[in-house]
Amino acid sequence: ADSSMSASQLRQRYGKGGTLKDSELSASQLRARYGVQSNSREFSTSKQADSNSDAVMMAVGAFGVVVLFYFLYSYFG
Repeated sequence: ADSSMSASQLRQRYGKGGTLKDSELSASQLRARYGVQSNSREFSTSKQADSNSDAVMMAVGAFGVVVLFYFLYSYFG
């Protein structure tokens, strides 16, 4: 299969303008063909950062609601 092919044969087959259609390639081969970097690491890193910032924002919001009710109860109570 591919292991017996030379580098130039692999480029002709999988490279841009190669003999295989895009639908016949794996995601990794498509990224290599069009020079697109894999983004799985960036997604996992940013997702973790987003979930941390979401948790902080919810905690700050909950604290704000508690403070608001305290002052309203003190003022009208």
